[in-house]
Amino acid sequence: MSFGRRIGVGCLVGLAWVAAARAAVPGDANCDERVDDSDLVALTTAVFEGSLCAGADANADGRLSSADFPSLIGTLAQPTPTPTETATRTATFTVTPTPTASLTASPSETTTATATPTPTPSETDTPTVTATATATSTPTLPPCPPDGAALTFVLDNPAGIEALDVAVSGYRLAASCEAAPDLALTYDTAGRESPPRLTDLAPGIWVHTVQVRKPATGQVQHRDTLLLGAGAGDNEVRFTVFPAVATVRTVEDGVAADSLRDALTTAQAAPKPFLIQFADAAFPAGVKTTITLASALPRLQADDVTIDGIDATGAAGMRIVDAAGLDIPALSIAGARNRVIGLGLTGAGGSNRDVLSINGAGAWGNRIERCTVTTATTGDGIGIDDNAGMDLAGTANVVIRSAISGAADKGIKVTTGAYARIEESLIRDNRNGGIQVTLGGRAVARDNVVEYNAGPDETARNGISANGGDGVLSELATNGNIVRHNGANGIVVLGTARAELANDYLAANATAGLRVYNRGSDAATAIAQGIAAACNGTHGASVENTSRVDFGGPSSAGHNAFTQNGRSGAGDNFRNATAAPVMALNNQWEQCGRSTVCDDGAVAAYDISDHGVHTAFVPAQAHRSQRAPVVTAARPLAGRAGELVRLFGTGFNAIDGHSNDAQCVDLETRNSCSPLRGNCVLIDGVEARVEAVTPTMLAVRMPFACVEPVSISVRIQGGGTSTPFTLCTQPDGAAATEPPQE
Repeated sequence: MSFGRRIGVGCLVGLAWVAAARAAVPGDANCDERVDDSDLVALTTAVFEGSLCAGADANADGRLSSADFPSLIGTLAQPTPTPTETATRTATFTVTPTPTASLTASPSETTTATATPTPTPSETDTPTVTATATATSTPTLPPCPPDGAALTFVLDNPAGIEALDVAVSGYRLAASCEAAPDLALTYDTAGRESPPRLTDLAPGIWVHTVQVRKPATGQVQHRDTLLLGAGAGDNEVRFTVFPAVATVRTVEDGVAADSLRDALTTAQAAPKPFLIQFADAAFPAGVKTTITLASALPRLQADDVTIDGIDATGAAGMRIVDAAGLDIPALSIAGARNRVIGLGLTGAGGSNRDVLSINGAGAWGNRIERCTVTTATTGDGIGIDDNAGMDLAGTANVVIRSAISGAADKGIKVTTGAYARIEESLIRDNRNGGIQVTLGGRAVARDNVVEYNAGPDETARNGISANGGDGVLSELATNGNIVRHNGANGIVVLGTARAELANDYLAANATAGLRVYNRGSDAATAIAQGIAAACNGTHGASVENTSRVDFGGPSSAGHNAFTQNGRSGAGDNFRNATAAPVMALNNQWEQCGRSTVCDDGAVAAYDISDHGVHTAFVPAQAHRSQRAPVVTAARPLAGRAGELVRLFGTGFNAIDGHSNDAQCVDLETRNSCSPLRGNCVLIDGVEARVEAVTPTMLAVRMPFACVEPVSISVRIQGGGTSTPFTLCTQPDGAAATEPPQE
């Protein structure tokens, strides 16, 4: 996402800077004839998209650039006659020399980082974009909680470095509530004593920056978070202090110092943990900047290396490594416990090269976070293989909150004995399938969106698949995935593969929602609970050959749903092609009827291919039971406007939530509050858009960024209203910005 889009400004796109007719007030970027924090917003817009206010030229050099930020910040840092016109609170901390320590500041330091004039980008690696916000005071925003937000810092010091001098600063990037004058919009911990906790911050989306000044490694890192009000508990920001840092200062690919190639070479023998970061001078904040490779980069064979591509605006995917269509990966990892954050990787060429390769028995516990992986000419987006990882817990390789697209083969492939966890990611537009576990691979796929993976091979372009054969077992566990609009099946379990499927939404795939079948004499097994198969081209679920699935029996509680499948004109909601018993108790069926008890005869006649001869489906679950649904959990517990939140529970109406005349394209209108249809979801009284529905999971878009605890309720057609569930709270009292590496 570009920075211009992040700040939500559309009407000024393409405007050049034009001097205003009246005399300009230096720093008055929004033409209101005064200089205050709201001008930071306008200046950000001006620098990236143009301005009509001459005052945006804060340093009076006749042009708009990032050099105007220090001048404006210096002006804001001057004393003002009215205390309510400044919203900056400051705090500093000293770090105790322990492996993991809370952050405090050295009282001997008196410099305030954000108020110090900053050289031009060519002269410094310190980010020049130090404070901004996306929204100013506006009557359309609700008031912020009066107590503001509380923020606690945690500094991980795994190398046990003594005499640290660390400063953390932050600014509110986007407002989600109207802040009172006594709530801070920025903070800076440099040069003042304070406990390792800040209060009275304005809730909203913040960008936090850590600078390690002693030892003088040059470490500068950024993270963006949603700060919740104090009523939700303390927010927590976690950073690591690295004993050694390499800064990439050039976009050129070569052996010269300060190149990415040089940094990867240096990482092999450097003290650990080791950080590779990118200089703003060469990689400007908010601007996509690419390193085009001339040959393969050195493999990352070292352990405990972090490559951090997050820029000063908190944006990911702006620092890009392009393999330029060569027969090489953009990045290859063979070591353990490495972390790649916010990097863009693209352009792998022929010879079945993957864009990102995680390979070998030494490659375990690696974490790929907030990365964008695109364009593999012949291979996969991410390949995790050759015994990379040893289990699905601490040694698995993790792909989280990333986007993978444009692969000629699979988006993500886990193969030949490797272990992986794939979470909260978008896998779409890959030609030969989304996620595949094969040849002894094992994976957990949770809370992903897997969609529009389609290409010429009609047998392989599935959303998620687990393939086994020749006696080699592949294993898959899923939970909360949205798998839709793929070129073949939603989920496939094939051959000597085993799968446990929970709370997945399988909709509008070209053939079946779920297909479980043999490869030769090798039979697959699966357990399905809480899934919904709707609007798929042929079957909702198909069990074939000698393979076995428990849809509701000894191991599954049922709670599955089958509706509106066979849209191509040939198919069933549920196909038992095994000639053997299949258990499918306690599920929702399209032909159940509108009574509080299902019409078993209609279900057998129209929903099930063998009409119940070998399929045990009674008792069925009436979707109009006149009972209230139950909400028991949410992932995540808080979200920004437009983000997906998954609600878990029981009794959601997956049948009325789908139309009988469209392939799930009208899901939003089929789940509405006025009139009540399907499932009505209200968050703090505001209707939320429903994106997916199963009997046990609702995926909804947040209608606003919540900043304090709010009540969420679900009302279903043909039923009641759930007991309110509290959303927008901190898990266990604190939400870590950066989950600890596992």
